[in-house]
Amino acid sequence: MTDPARFPFPPAGDVRPPDAYHDVLHARAPHPVQLSSGQPALLVTRHEDVTAVLGDDRFSRAGYTELARPLFARKTESVLLATADAPDHTRRRRAILPAFTARQVRLLRPRLEALAEELLDELTGGAASGEADLVGGFTVPFPMRVICEVLGVPLEDGAMLRAEVDILMSTSGHTREKVAATQARMDDYFAALVADKRRAAAAGTPADDLLTRLALRPDDDPEQRLSDREVVSLGSGMLMAGYETTGNSFGMCVVLLLRHPTLAKTLREHPERVPATVEEMLRFSSLNNTGGAPHLVTEDAELGGCPVAAGRIVVPLTDTANRDPAVFTDPDTFDPERPDVASHVAFGYGRHLCLGAELARAELQIGILALLRRFEVLELAVPEEELDWRRTMFINGVWQLPVRWTAATVTTGTPATAAAPVPAEGPQG
Repeated sequence: MTDPARFPFPPAGDVRPPDAYHDVLHARAPHPVQLSSGQPALLVTRHEDVTAVLGDDRFSRAGYTELARPLFARKTESVLLATADAPDHTRRRRAILPAFTARQVRLLRPRLEALAEELLDELTGGAASGEADLVGGFTVPFPMRVICEVLGVPLEDGAMLRAEVDILMSTSGHTREKVAATQARMDDYFAALVADKRRAAAAGTPADDLLTRLALRPDDDPEQRLSDREVVSLGSGMLMAGYETTGNSFGMCVVLLLRHPTLAKTLREHPERVPATVEEMLRFSSLNNTGGAPHLVTEDAELGGCPVAAGRIVVPLTDTANRDPAVFTDPDTFDPERPDVASHVAFGYGRHLCLGAELARAELQIGILALLRRFEVLELAVPEEELDWRRTMFINGVWQLPVRWTAATVTTGTPATAAAPVPAEGPQG
């Protein structure tokens, strides 16, 4: 009998998930692996079972973190939403949710559109054609500026914070001591920033941002109160989630757009199709290089028709769920007109549905529309096989995206818009 495979599997170095996912999905039943922490676990691959793990209280993220050391160097208290269960998860999520509702995102859209245009102005410098790195100049700076404004983080600190996040979001290449020192610096930075917010409020000039609202959260209900430590950790966590995931997802969306030149023409002529196309890009691309969050089974359960005993560790793979042929027709084909795309779980599901899903959707839609509007020609400046993929990072994507561009004839006026679709019920946080 062969030993279980080591997990996480090596990244594919592409928008698609690791090659090994194809085999474990078609096995259908939970697949035994050995985690990098040394523990045995079962990979959960079918859409039905992945949503069950993400939505059922019998599967506990906090239980796993209490049982085992982290898979990588970061401490669990630095990712308070992703590693918690109710009631702590519910309390923390409730404090943040008002800033990311669909209504609030609709109010933000004009500002998002203006930011996208400002960044493309900076990228092109008014030239009629040229070459640029879209990752460095647009796909990452765009969500970075957005989340800094939402949180109330000074934009001039962005370069410093990105360097720190690159260390924290690395799966290898840095010692545990270096990661711990980086996390301590991030904690000190956000603790000082929160203190500044409180001083400004005490002086009668409170800022209108999320960190201020969290820092001044009423204390009348001790059960709902956020501790200072929670505010600091949630602040740094939201910064990372707010630009690192969306920015790299945006880069992969652009890779898919450039792979299908006729798609750009179609979307220019029919901008109302951009939201559905973005959903298919999310379904098709693989964002999480580490697979998924391990859960501890707290009560006997059944997954894939197989009994799973309490005490086992299971890892739900949203990438395989998004390619389950029982849900998606011809799932390995990128189809912008896919009728079943609303069932994807790229943002997670249930209680761990991504808090920023609506904001991420808006940023991707607006960013793609801005590119289509600004550039008549947009193509890779290097062969695609030369792209440098983020194989050693938690979040998949490309380090740079060199493109050649030619400006469209008209680059001023009101940006094209597209109405966002109603998301599927229950798409991580």
